[in-house]
Amino acid sequence: MTAIIIVLVGLYCLARGVMDLRAKRWVWGALGLISGMAVMAAPVPTQVQVTLPAPNDAPR
Repeated sequence: MTAIIIVLVGLYCLARGVMDLRAKRWVWGALGLISGMAVMAAPVPTQVQVTLPAPNDAPR
């Protein structure tokens, strides 16, 4: 779920940056593109390590 939200935020920043560049708002456009690329390049933790207790070898 977190990865989907991060991708959506990155796409919004990129799209907003392109729209600002087309409207000749150069600084806002550049900031939008830079922030979009930074969000998309951020690492997303995907693996969780779970340690289980050792099995009890005692007879039942």
